Amino acid sequence: MADHGLKKPPGFRDTTTPSKPPLGPKKPVVRKAIYQPKKERRNCCRGCCCCFTCFIFLFFLLIIAFFGIFYAWYQPKIPIFRFKPIEFNRFVVTPKSDGTAIINSQITFRVEVKNPNSNIKIYYGETKVSITADQETELGSASVPEFTQRIHNITLLKFTAGLDNRIVDSTVGIKLKERVKNKKVVLNAEVKTKIGIGVFNVKIGMLPVNVNCGGLSLKEINDGNSSPKCSFNTLRWYNYNSNF
Repeated sequence: MADHGLKKPPGFRDTTTPSKPPLGPKKPVVRKAIYQPKKERRNCCRGCCCCFTCFIFLFFLLIIAFFGIFYAWYQPKIPIFRFKPIEFNRFVVTPKSDGTAIINSQITFRVEVKNPNSNIKIYYGETKVSITADQETELGSASVPEFTQRIHNITLLKFTAGLDNRIVDSTVGIKLKERVKNKKVVLNAEVKTKIGIGVFNVKIGMLPVNVNCGGLSLKEINDGNSSPKCSFNTLRWYNYNSNF
């Protein structure tokens, strides 16, 4: 006869059998988000860059085309400067015992400015002219106020400059006095001004301009048989050399 075990009383717990841990709610698995740029945003930025590059390119093309058409239609020319006879109203050199000399002088000189353009007016700012003798002694400077030249206009500018008690080396002063007397002194002039152009009552500019002329003696300038060598410079990069 089989042996049936004793019935276990209510609430009996077998401590020899390992108990299973109570089932509870599972912890959520945290996954790191990986950022992936949207293709639409990338395409949008690329399109903007392309549009901006095309705009800049077209803008420069329009500027080049504008100046090309402007030059072909109007054919702008630089103004022409000519120096008229120079008068020494006074030139006194007084040697001193200390090896120096004092110069007192007054000269009158005229500059003829011509606008060779057929369709362009030229605007000038304040124009200053400085005269140098033998490339070492300044004889003075003078200026005239701003003015405007119409097409094919010729303007004669008159300047009066001088020296008051200018101290130089005695040898230089005596030599210069002799060369002025014999009209052998070589004179150089520097013109500083600002130039703008006018088309259809529209003023464009103004650009700083330097004109340097020289290499001729007083006799050659006053005889009018030769023209001094001149250089026309603006913005420190455009240079034009000619015998004006």
